[in-house]
Amino acid sequence: MTPEKVQTAVQKIVEAARPRRIILFGSYIRGTTNRNSDLDVLVIMDGDVENPRKESVRLRRALKGIMMPMDILVVSPTLVEELAESPGLVYREALRNGKIVYESAA
Repeated sequence: MTPEKVQTAVQKIVEAARPRRIILFGSYIRGTTNRNSDLDVLVIMDGDVENPRKESVRLRRALKGIMMPMDILVVSPTLVEELAESPGLVYREALRNGKIVYESAA
């Protein structure tokens, strides 16, 4: 998992989804990756997300060709705010310890 591959993945997500924000979190950000690690990505869309799982699958397809395991979570701004302080949920960790790698200007 090289920084170049990570940047390419982020750019492809931006092109495919036009999100409000992308946050990387987990072992990559902590600097504790190993050969079994994946890239944890929180994609905060600009509006409501009717089917987050379906949108995640769509983004994975957009990343075809990037040989890197990824866990892509897609969420609306409203829902991420609601879940931000919920103990034990990955959203909380992403928002507290993650790194914003993309934020839309609008």
